[in-house]
Amino acid sequence: MRGVPLARLTLFCIAICAALPALALDSVTLQLKWRHQFQFAGYYMALEKGYYRDAGLNVRLLEAGPHTDPVAEVISGAAQFGIGSSELLLSRQTDPVVALAPIYQHSPFELLVRADRASNLHELVGQPIMLEAGSAEILALFLKEGVEPDELTIFPHSLGIDALLQNEVAAMSAYSTTEPYLLRQAGLDYNEFSARAGGIDFYGDILFTSESELKSNPERTRAFLAASLKGWHDAMAHIDESIELIMAKYNSQDRTRAHYRFEAEESRRLMQPDLVAIGHVNPGRWRHIADTYAALGMLPEHFPLDGFLYEVKSPRLDPGLVAALTFALAAALTLALLSWRVHGLNLRLRGEIARRARLNQELAESEALHRLLTENSGDVIWMLDLASQRFDYVSPSVERLRGFTPEEVIAQPMEDALTPESAEKVEALMRETIERLLAGDTEAVYVTTEVDQPHRDGRIVPTEVVTTYLMDEAGHPVKLLGITRDISQRKALESELRTRLAAIEAAADAIVITDTRGHLLYVNPAFTRQTGYDLESVKGRYPRILNSGKQSGAFYAQLWQTVLAGRIWRGELINRRKNGELYEEEMTMSPVKNDQGKIECFVAVKRDISGQRAMERALQAANRELQQNLNKISRLQEILAEQAVRDPLTGLYNRRYLDETLAREFARAEREGYPLAVAMIDVDFFKRINDTWGHPAGDEILKVLAQCLRAGVREGDIVCRYGGEEFLLLLPRITLEIAFQRAERLRRDFADSELAWVETRIRATLSIGLASFPDHAQNAKALIEQADAALYRAKRSGRNRTEIASTAASGAIAEESGIKPCDASPPGL
Repeated sequence: MRGVPLARLTLFCIAICAALPALALDSVTLQLKWRHQFQFAGYYMALEKGYYRDAGLNVRLLEAGPHTDPVAEVISGAAQFGIGSSELLLSRQTDPVVALAPIYQHSPFELLVRADRASNLHELVGQPIMLEAGSAEILALFLKEGVEPDELTIFPHSLGIDALLQNEVAAMSAYSTTEPYLLRQAGLDYNEFSARAGGIDFYGDILFTSESELKSNPERTRAFLAASLKGWHDAMAHIDESIELIMAKYNSQDRTRAHYRFEAEESRRLMQPDLVAIGHVNPGRWRHIADTYAALGMLPEHFPLDGFLYEVKSPRLDPGLVAALTFALAAALTLALLSWRVHGLNLRLRGEIARRARLNQELAESEALHRLLTENSGDVIWMLDLASQRFDYVSPSVERLRGFTPEEVIAQPMEDALTPESAEKVEALMRETIERLLAGDTEAVYVTTEVDQPHRDGRIVPTEVVTTYLMDEAGHPVKLLGITRDISQRKALESELRTRLAAIEAAADAIVITDTRGHLLYVNPAFTRQTGYDLESVKGRYPRILNSGKQSGAFYAQLWQTVLAGRIWRGELINRRKNGELYEEEMTMSPVKNDQGKIECFVAVKRDISGQRAMERALQAANRELQQNLNKISRLQEILAEQAVRDPLTGLYNRRYLDETLAREFARAEREGYPLAVAMIDVDFFKRINDTWGHPAGDEILKVLAQCLRAGVREGDIVCRYGGEEFLLLLPRITLEIAFQRAERLRRDFADSELAWVETRIRATLSIGLASFPDHAQNAKALIEQADAALYRAKRSGRNRTEIASTAASGAIAEESGIKPCDASPPGL
């Protein structure tokens, strides 16, 4: 019976110890980047599964609004933790933020561009672009492509896709996990430009906190990070469960399961949880991100990362927990011996569990890193079992190299991975190497050779193979570890170099190479034929052995000044051969620079042009005469070409030119969205003028009209003689109202003019028909027809007036302009 109170006391102590953490939950706030979606599934799962509660935390998730800045919220203390982008590095310049862990190994940030507005980033210059806060990656991509931010027309982000769908903007920043799905649903054709594709591979969705929070609550930070990563592990392992949780509790954006499924799969692609542990941080990669920002002028060079990256430290005991344990020990004094024993065992067990957990974590990270390096390497990494002559492992890059999958290669014997000639070569090399290893030659462990391998498409791929023989405990080779690299490009370069060397040796022109001080290093056989000096006799000497004295010292000083400045010198010299004979030479001298831009040597190409110059001098006179004839022909051709599109009487463009130009002008107006007006002009009673004063008088009237038209148009306007007494004005970028005013001014000016003819003075008037795109027609032909119809209406309405294609529009514009069309005809016409 005495055991009953003891048992009750024990249960009471255990209940108190279990209740204490629940009573002491720490309240913290996580500021999200945006509204609830799969992007934050790991935090939902950590809440749902109780990982935060088990860590002693009461976590509140706070959605972001259009103007929410997570960094400002965390720095101000409104939230203890936040989610940001790699732009946290830029914020670090002024705000003491600390990056805890990146959730996305690759940033989802990208620029979505309407396919009908631009096919590359340069075409976006001057077009409206929506960029949200934190779009430094997009700006960095523009900078890397050579587009300065000052050249961009940037608008605040509406945080939706409507502006892009309605063609109000040409491009918008977006997440590859979200907006592409909506655009596909809307059926919009678009182009994607990601910073990663441009070589700017940043982290995405980085969990961060402030230095003050980390300093004040290091254990809370550690516990929050661990619980969050655990929630993310569950979210990616159980995507369907995560989606159902979001639909039930967090679907504030009213999205479909299909949308969340798209977001989840895209998140998996960016997180790569099967290759890299979620939240894995590579300090070297952060250094690369900082250097990328610095190279683009967005950060100072060598920006320090001290204090920016979170370093996990050994957890300290919570003072509350210590107090609880002290209370429990005091309440359980009667169980001191048993508690001490159990406590000791538990401590050792927890230590062993923690040690194994750390080892497992380190092993998992090591394996993930190894898998990441192996499976993302451009070279093929493989392991061959020497006994079976079959592959134990082949990295995925073999498919890029040979077109076969790793599984297909592993299923084949080794000789199938080589051409017959290379298989024979490798077999002999392996026998020789194994014999050397068994004889104790340790240098034979590493072997490098070149082999040819068949591709799935039938071509042969030249490769370089670096192998390491792995030995067993007895010192016998059992495995062969190899790295295979495609050397097609290197082989092509070597072949090209051999071809170039052969070309230099066979060149008809002399080729000379000197060092930076002018010493001759190499001359080709053509130099010997040209000068009489061979390579052995000139090597190490100065080119002045060819000096004829015909050029001044200033000439050579300018030559060397040019090439030493890194520029190419071209010119002609008079040199002296070995036998003393003078000859004329054309030379091009070029500096050759290394990868650091430093000049290493000079290459000169020298051509003997003595005979050519003599022939040129003999032909100069004939050439001058020929050129004069060609100039005459050219001028004649220009005149003929001009006459082909000009009216011979008035000098205006003819109808042929109009037919060629109108469609182009109309298409440009339609594409760029500006108006295009056409005025059809006809001389009133022109037949009466011809019948009364003769055709020469009529021609003079047409010339006078042509002069009026030329004087009254802008530089971009087009004036044509349409036929007979009809003329046409093509007026781009002008409203119908202004076109009407100009037509009326032209009509009045012509009516006020007169032609002195013989003993009389002739006056005439104009009828004008006016039509405009897009007011009256949607194609060029219809536009001419509308203007012609308006002209016909002006004729019927009494002549000497301007009519617009639409009667209602004509009256409204005429009334607004304060101009009244004139009905009266001049006397005598």
